[in-house]
Amino acid sequence: MVTEEELKNMTPEEIAELQRKQCVFCKIIRGEIPSRKAYEDDKVISILDINPASKGHLLVMTKEHHPILPVIPGEVAAHMFRTTKHLVKALKQAMVTLRATIFIANGVVAGQQSPHFLYHLIPREENDGLDNFNIPSNEFKEEEVKQHLSALKSKVGLMMKEYKAGKKSRSGGAKQDSKPFSQYDLAKFIDEHPEVKEKIINQPEEFKKELEANPELKKMFRGININKLSVALSQIKK
Repeated sequence: MVTEEELKNMTPEEIAELQRKQCVFCKIIRGEIPSRKAYEDDKVISILDINPASKGHLLVMTKEHHPILPVIPGEVAAHMFRTTKHLVKALKQAMVTLRATIFIANGVVAGQQSPHFLYHLIPREENDGLDNFNIPSNEFKEEEVKQHLSALKSKVGLMMKEYKAGKKSRSGGAKQDSKPFSQYDLAKFIDEHPEVKEKIINQPEEFKKELEANPELKKMFRGININKLSVALSQIKK
């Protein structure tokens, strides 16, 4: 057990290593806990779920420890989803079914239960008892729909510009630094991830170390004074 004092004296690299050592899925990846592997390469691994919803139910995860989807490096995430396309095809052929559900829960609010980001590939059958997650159908006024669409198109357009700029930079074009998250995006990210919010409020110094150990997370909080943010979030919580 690591004490609070020992944690304060750890480097970002040591903290990241501690997180990996304590993560049950990292132990599975290292072979310390037995699993039934269906696929493995240098970036991702897919194993049978120990509590399957149906025969052939797979879990897909990165081999490096990443707690949530937004902090997975872009090239790793791209490889992960490209691999998933082939895994689903193989899964449907092996289980002799025409359908499969890909279930992703990103963050506690969305239903994520593991400390290591992963998602499920579930073969489906007619009348298999799975409820297709019962997503409710709500009605919105036309002007509300237009507002939603306008906001989405704006964000998607900005996201694609940043993606293309980064792609051009990686291919040898002029280097362009990506813009920091807007205050709205950052507030939304914190709201959707209570575990991050609690860490900022209760352990701001440890959160700073985590930022240094995680480039993607550090990019999100670039230019943000974590101590001031901690105080502000504490006051809002009260």
